[in-house]
Amino acid sequence: MIEQYHKLIIWVVVLSGSVLVSFLLSLILGLITRKRKFKKLPQGPTLLLEESKKNSINTILIILALFWILSDVVFVFPNIHQNTIIILKKILVIYAIIIIAKFSAGVILGFFKITFDKLSQDDEVTTFEAFYPLFRNIAKTVVYIIAGITILSYLGINISALIVSLGVAGAALALAVKDTIENAISGIIIMFDKPFRIGDRIKLSTGEVGDIMEIGLRSCKILTFDNTLIILPNNMLLQQRLINLSYPNNILRVRIMVGVAYGTNTRHARSVMEQVATKHPNIMKDPAPYTFVDSLDDSAITLGLFVRVGDYTKAWGTEKELIEQIYEAFKENDIEIPFPQMDVHINNK
Repeated sequence: MIEQYHKLIIWVVVLSGSVLVSFLLSLILGLITRKRKFKKLPQGPTLLLEESKKNSINTILIILALFWILSDVVFVFPNIHQNTIIILKKILVIYAIIIIAKFSAGVILGFFKITFDKLSQDDEVTTFEAFYPLFRNIAKTVVYIIAGITILSYLGINISALIVSLGVAGAALALAVKDTIENAISGIIIMFDKPFRIGDRIKLSTGEVGDIMEIGLRSCKILTFDNTLIILPNNMLLQQRLINLSYPNNILRVRIMVGVAYGTNTRHARSVMEQVATKHPNIMKDPAPYTFVDSLDDSAITLGLFVRVGDYTKAWGTEKELIEQIYEAFKENDIEIPFPQMDVHINNK
């Protein structure tokens, strides 16, 4: 009887101590997460502290104390029904697994959020916001599935059939949404590989030119010069040849080809073209405009002009203005721009 009293005292002391330590830990965690000076801690430790406070991870101490007491009760009070102790211990273990699962999910999601915040510092928040819910839901689902399987396994339930069923169901679902999965994976590749970003101007293999307006989980939206919106699945974008006109910088080369009549002083014509290009405000001085004889065609000598525009958004307008200005300059300098012609010789024999 005396031994039982001693054990009761020990149990009360252990349980009281665990409750006190748990309360103190909760109090300390609350102070740390509230005090501004602790906000200077690195994001990783701060996240662990916040998730510990939110998910009451400190109650694991009380659970361990209760588990030890229940294990000891069997030896001190042998008359207590064994099944009762077993059920109580299993409830404690299941509760502990749930707490750990919630804490793990919170930590994983927190690190995902930190990573996405760092990746979205290049004014591409829209891109990463499209993918964050996907990663968040997948992470939570995986953590809770593992926790559920762990609980079932601890309860002695055969989970082999359940795992096989989940595998079959997953395979069937994957086949049913194959295109969606491919586009989602392609979207993830675009997000990390960054062949283009929001605001970039690209040229599709079909010839359309437009600005990237949105990079989504399933598709990308491209605004063309005609103010029409092209919506292309991510998988289709990765499978075609794209030209990013705004990467690695905003500088874009403009090429203008013009024909002059045979007999024209090509050096003079090239000089006129260079003078027109040099006067244009959108043309970069370094590298300087460059002209050349491109080819000797059937009806004309084709001259070429290469210039650099500092802002790719002004390239199209600059090109059209230069064409008109070169035409006017050629008229002023009596430089002939021939039209296609063909000499026909008739044999009367």
